[in-house]
Amino acid sequence: MSRPAEEVLEFDSLREILRRYTTCALGRRSVEQFAPVSERAALEAAFALIREAIAYLRGGSDLGFGSLADPQEWLAQLEAPGAVLSPAELLDASSLLDTVVWLKQSFRDDAAKFPLLAALADLRPLVASVRRAILPNGEISDDASSELKRIRANINRARDTIQKTLRQILRARGEEPGEDYVTLRNDRFVIPVRAADRRQVQGVVHGSSATGQTVFVEPLEAVELNNRLVQLAEEEAAEIARILAELTERLRMELGPIKFAAAAIAEFDSTFARARFAREFNCALPEFPASTGQKCELKLEAARHPVLEDKLRRQGRAIVPIALALGGNETVLVISGPNTGGKTVALKTVGLAALSAQSGIPVAAERAQLPLFDRVLVDIGDEQSIAADLSTFSAHTLNLKAMLEAATERSLVLVDEIGTGTAPEEGSALAVALLEEFRARRCLTLATTHHDRLKAYASTAPGVLNAAVEFDEVNLRPTYRLLVGVPGVSSGIEIARRLGLPEALIERARAQLAPETREAAALIAYLHRSRDELEEIKREAARQLKQLEEERRKLQTEWVERQRQRLAELERKFAEMGKQYEHEISSAVEAVKDRELRVQLEKQARRRMAKVRAQASQEADATIVAHLAESQQDLGVAPALPQEVVRPEQLVPGVRVRVRGLGQPVVLRRRDESSAEVEAGPLRMKIPLDDITAIISGEAAAQHAGRRGVSPYAPTGERPGRPSGSGITVHAQAGEEPAGDEINVIGCTVEEATRRVDKFLDGAALAGKPRVRIIHGHGTGALRRGLAEFLAGHPLVEKFFAEEADRGGTAVTIVNLKP
Repeated sequence: MSRPAEEVLEFDSLREILRRYTTCALGRRSVEQFAPVSERAALEAAFALIREAIAYLRGGSDLGFGSLADPQEWLAQLEAPGAVLSPAELLDASSLLDTVVWLKQSFRDDAAKFPLLAALADLRPLVASVRRAILPNGEISDDASSELKRIRANINRARDTIQKTLRQILRARGEEPGEDYVTLRNDRFVIPVRAADRRQVQGVVHGSSATGQTVFVEPLEAVELNNRLVQLAEEEAAEIARILAELTERLRMELGPIKFAAAAIAEFDSTFARARFAREFNCALPEFPASTGQKCELKLEAARHPVLEDKLRRQGRAIVPIALALGGNETVLVISGPNTGGKTVALKTVGLAALSAQSGIPVAAERAQLPLFDRVLVDIGDEQSIAADLSTFSAHTLNLKAMLEAATERSLVLVDEIGTGTAPEEGSALAVALLEEFRARRCLTLATTHHDRLKAYASTAPGVLNAAVEFDEVNLRPTYRLLVGVPGVSSGIEIARRLGLPEALIERARAQLAPETREAAALIAYLHRSRDELEEIKREAARQLKQLEEERRKLQTEWVERQRQRLAELERKFAEMGKQYEHEISSAVEAVKDRELRVQLEKQARRRMAKVRAQASQEADATIVAHLAESQQDLGVAPALPQEVVRPEQLVPGVRVRVRGLGQPVVLRRRDESSAEVEAGPLRMKIPLDDITAIISGEAAAQHAGRRGVSPYAPTGERPGRPSGSGITVHAQAGEEPAGDEINVIGCTVEEATRRVDKFLDGAALAGKPRVRIIHGHGTGALRRGLAEFLAGHPLVEKFFAEEADRGGTAVTIVNLKP
């Protein structure tokens, strides 16, 4: 009686759109077979494959099979015993086999990136003899068999012999130029003879020229040679037939793998067609959440009807998307609003989204979450049938009866203009009863209506929602937006005015409305205006928030740049002062005549200069840390880290913690009842306990330190200091370096390591040590290179080199000191 849901929802038109994105007949035939299924595993596997194809396309590559002919006919012949494929069909078969090899090679290097596509392309090699036997133009190659090669060689020799014999006859006759040629008639070699001289040449006549002046004669001397040539041609044809039969049989033996390869190519083409469709129509891959107790919800964001969108695109118009959520305790949605406002389109959009998702087709939406429906039940359109003696109301009633018989908890029910075709009171009462039945069965149900009673029912009944397709009362035209939560206004009188009915008639019609109808319409209009005002307030708030965020980022960027410039200027001045100080010291030392005293002064100057640099650097570090902490708090740019409750028993010495206002973790050294001392590299700070916001695990600390290029276990020492402001006390003093023959700087930064090594070398030189070892490890090599650059310019270093391989190799540097 009623049309199937696929036809009503235009699923065939969607398949037609998909066919445009295929590249071969196999893919088109695969698309034609798309139909809804309810197996979750199969659908998730299909969409996982499509997701990889979308990523493949996003990388700038594509996959097509435009040169592949439709294999349907020759595959059917292979299934028929005794059938022999023609050379062209064998070439088509070889193209299919070549495509399989090409697919496998295409994904060989991308197997890790596209594992599903690579697995689909992994087909076992098939026969390749076809390419050797048949040339690209469809002719059989001489190399198809040794027998064929022998026959063709004999044919060539026979032709040469015949032509040589006939040319000798022509020369003996002394034919004039233009008449001394050899030609073919009836597949036999002949010579032209003037009709008047016919009796002079003994032989068989095979025809004459158009004027009758020339006859073509096969001389008796050539008859036997031509007979031999014909016999060889027959042998050639028989050998070709044998080769074709043999190749066909070899393919027939591989029929299973060939059919599997054809199916794989069909799946490849249909998968990439769906990926291209998803990219072109901005589609989402649907989610099928498992039901846990309550029925899963249907959620669509920015959903569109792709067939309508395709049509509007060709007209240069844009489609208006819809968004809705239904499920859980709310299973019925009643959509109201004006005619031509998009109510039916909303139903079709939801229905087609369900069919698409369960057919392995991406959904035209930004996001689509759908239950797996057992069936989609539809009553949309005019089902009137004169032949069956059915009115529109009768046809709809019979359709609804069939839907009631089939509906289950897992069904999607779509009913357009429910309760129409009879008296409004009866129709609305029947509509309420039907919706109540669908609600009791927990079907997800969407229905459109113009009845005010249904709008009131949706406003009061539990589990039922109102929705409206918006109508622009200022411009008197629909906007096609779906507004969930408010009922719609039919606006029939306003539309009639827009279409040109006389104003007096419009006013009389308005006067006929019942007072409660006018009040309900006014209330609905007020709800719509209030909703619009709220939406505008939300949009304005979002705009202002975005603007404030942009300004905050701009201020932060400017502040960071200013601090960077200031630090760079301070470092430049400090470097200039250091150079000037070193120059003055060098000049003073050079003025000393006594060599031994000069060496001692040089060593003392080096130690004093290193100490000054270390103290200045530490004081600068302390000032910078305090300044950055205060400034970041003022700007509100402290890292947005998750806050957690820090228990007192967790605050043990050695644990790494996060401190409010500091961008990286620090090490807790000691604490009392109200404050704690923490260490950041060479710096120590005293902070309130309340400023500790989190405890960092050992693994996270190591990773964080690795990202920063700082060891989480950098050496420190006890040292007094001075206050730096804001309740933070900063201490900075280099620890005592070892006085032995070696120093371990593993985990230090290059700057810290050079500072420690410089002091260590001074101590070693004063102790009279000729050679020392510096243990820096392998790591990334940055520390080793930095130390090498430092040692190359050090005045106490005579030379340096890597340790022996069995004693550390390049992880240790040996330094020979100057005497």
